[in-house]
Amino acid sequence: MGIIINQSIRNAVISYTGIIIGFISTIVLFPNILGAERFGLTRTLMAIMVISVQLVNLGVPNSIIKFFPTLSRRTNNPPGLYWLFIIPPAVGLIFFILFFIGLKETILGFYSDSSLLSDYYYIIIPLVFSTASFGLLNSFISASFNTVFASFLQEILLRIIVIIDLILFYFEFISFDQFIIIFILNYTLQYIILFFYALKKGYLNFTPSPKPFDKLINRDISHYSFFAFFSGFTMIFVGNIDLIMVDIFEGLEKTSVYAIALYVGAVIAIPRRSISKISFPVISKAFKDNDLALVSTVYKQSSLNQLLIGLLIYIGVIANINNLYALLPDEYSNGSIVIIVIGLANLFDIATGTNGQIIISSQYYRFDFISSAILVLISITLNILLIPIYGLTGAAIATASSISIYNIIKMIYVWVKFRMQPFVWRTFALILLGLIVFFLSTLLPPLINIYLDVFVRSVLMALIYMGAVWVFNLSEEVNNSIRKILKRI
Repeated sequence: MGIIINQSIRNAVISYTGIIIGFISTIVLFPNILGAERFGLTRTLMAIMVISVQLVNLGVPNSIIKFFPTLSRRTNNPPGLYWLFIIPPAVGLIFFILFFIGLKETILGFYSDSSLLSDYYYIIIPLVFSTASFGLLNSFISASFNTVFASFLQEILLRIIVIIDLILFYFEFISFDQFIIIFILNYTLQYIILFFYALKKGYLNFTPSPKPFDKLINRDISHYSFFAFFSGFTMIFVGNIDLIMVDIFEGLEKTSVYAIALYVGAVIAIPRRSISKISFPVISKAFKDNDLALVSTVYKQSSLNQLLIGLLIYIGVIANINNLYALLPDEYSNGSIVIIVIGLANLFDIATGTNGQIIISSQYYRFDFISSAILVLISITLNILLIPIYGLTGAAIATASSISIYNIIKMIYVWVKFRMQPFVWRTFALILLGLIVFFLSTLLPPLINIYLDVFVRSVLMALIYMGAVWVFNLSEEVNNSIRKILKRI
């Protein structure tokens, strides 16, 4: 368990540093420098890219994590396995490019104002290539229980370059076309850096491994990749389809308003990303070793610690929501309800722990196909029904409902098959603590300076919240980590 805690803490530090940098770029700089329509364009490009990457990679990243331990023992050249794993995504990329080019007019026809998107349509192709390549290599390195460096590239370096790009555009050193080019090349840079890092550390070499597959394992990998594809695609699809459909029904300007609220709400899910990067390989290995006790421990610990951090972020965001929108242009002011709804759904998502990873790592991974199909149908239907009637609020309700139903289904399934559930008594103590701390924050009168108010309010809430966690020992892992930090100091 030590490797999970240590790397999760490092990933969490990187992620929360990334939150600060991301807040500066996404909440402060993007809307004020680019304007609503251009900012909406960047969000739509990113949403299309994220969904396309899942289609291109065909579930291979999850297969790498699950099967790498087995395959690495069948060859004298484990680093060379990478070149075998990238063959299916390479084929997927070729088909994606052909369809993406051939169906350009059909795709653009869905959008209510496609002129700006049409101008930058083809840059989605290199964006998809770079991101898909990064994801594959990241999974290959993660299979060796190394997740920290890739997290640094994704969470910090990428965002720093984006801020530099925005500043250059603001002072008119570059045009908007050049801004977009740098924006895209930033993702290519992440892959190049990670590639040379993998070579240097010995995770990768230029010699393809002799094919270690026999007929049986080849079939297992193919089946697993197929079902893992639907698992990964579903969450990515549901997490981005609302943004795309807001663009389709409401236009790019409303997309930018929704994107701000969606970004702030999605910050709640950062703890899940930090922990899942290392918990997934551990759970996969535990199933291989038939160590269900370890799976259950990871399940409960992931739920508790994700909720602990996510709840603190959520109540902090809600307590500062008026300050947040005071920093933005007036047209963004009607997005607060989206933050509340999406944030609450993401809070429930992280509270259910690693249920998806448990299913996809087990012999019952095919169930994800069923639950994923249900989630996609619910998401599309609710978005189509609610966005035309309720606008941005409808999109938020549709996404939140889909995520909640999906997690309830998976949580019940894990309980039925493994007799595991994620909650402990500390879970409910944390929820009560969060409500108390939020109530106390409402008693603090607003300060004249917005930035000072955010700082003072957030620090006081964090001190009270984490102080109670420490005193009542609501998380042994967090308390042990704090003791180690204090000991070093």
